[in-house]
Amino acid sequence: MKKKIVAFLLTCGMCILTLGGTVFAEGEATTEATAAEAATGELSDDIYSFQLKLDGDIYQFPMSCADFIALGWTYAEDEDTDISPYNYSSFRFTKGDLEAYVDLCNLGLNTMPATQCSVGGMSIDSYQFGDAPETVIEFPRGLTFNVSTLDDVKAAWGEPSDTYESDLYTKLTYEYDLYQSIEFQIDSETGVIDKFDIENLEQEEGANDAAAAEVSGEPTEEVLAYEAPTELGDDIRSGIVEFAGDLYQLPAPVSVFIENGFTLKPEDSDSVVAGDYFGWFEMIKDGKEFRGTADNLSPNATTIENCFVTKVEADSYDADLPLALPGGISNHMSVDELMPILETLPYEVSSDTDNYTYYTVREEGNSGWSINITVEKEGNTVTSIEFENR
Repeated sequence: MKKKIVAFLLTCGMCILTLGGTVFAEGEATTEATAAEAATGELSDDIYSFQLKLDGDIYQFPMSCADFIALGWTYAEDEDTDISPYNYSSFRFTKGDLEAYVDLCNLGLNTMPATQCSVGGMSIDSYQFGDAPETVIEFPRGLTFNVSTLDDVKAAWGEPSDTYESDLYTKLTYEYDLYQSIEFQIDSETGVIDKFDIENLEQEEGANDAAAAEVSGEPTEEVLAYEAPTELGDDIRSGIVEFAGDLYQLPAPVSVFIENGFTLKPEDSDSVVAGDYFGWFEMIKDGKEFRGTADNLSPNATTIENCFVTKVEADSYDADLPLALPGGISNHMSVDELMPILETLPYEVSSDTDNYTYYTVREEGNSGWSINITVEKEGNTVTSIEFENR
């Protein structure tokens, strides 16, 4: 079974995307069935094999960057670029006079140099192809770059998942699943494929199991550098909280919560978290559950105990753990006590219903710090506080 990469990073001036992990089985037969065909030098007949043939060489995505380079490509970007786990970046490669944008994705657990990652796909357009017109690029079912027409594509591959038309071109998208697709752009003037983009960002389920088993549970440098506060203080922007009877400086390691009496529920928590990524945890204290996500601040994989909690919450209807913030905000306080404090902060009423009023405190330019407060109108009291400091 395959597991899709969890988050992606587009460099090239585009945007950052983060997705929830998706596990699916449909692609298993497709990819595995084509592996032997790729070895023989023949393109698969499956349009979702994520293969192409370039000057006689078969490319099967994803593939290792080392194998990609061995086919004659030269990495044309900064050699010092790293990619964190569950991310990918688009980089420029050249092969003689041919240029391509290649998606390098990190399918491992630790941050790695870009050229040690996997190639999840590539794109070439007519401008890049123009300096190497003798190059032959082929796709399953007889399609050829700079030769096949729109009618050829539809006759061979059927109706696309999506069609975009403009005065300059028509784009046909054949999508197998999220972040598994092939796009053909057909130029309106020449009538032939003048751009393609093939992308397959997936990995075998369990591919990182062996590496995860070797991850050390020893405290990371970031955990060792953590210092617990000695007083709550008055500065609400300090990140200090008093939660379930103990002081924390958020972000605070999961291990510190455990030292202070929380019990980690391993069956409901991630055991290993990839570098520069996050994992889920669930802890319990005094019979009340505390769950959320914790960030791995290290570039290498570590255990959930070494990750950092960035958000705490007290909810009268769920985890009613005592929570107090500098300046006097705490759960179960009255609105009369709350409002004079809020008046000194950049707050807004984010929602107002018949039963509840929701307040949000957030500062411009400080997106990692926020407070969300819920007030029950009938009891005129604070029933929920959520504090986050990244």
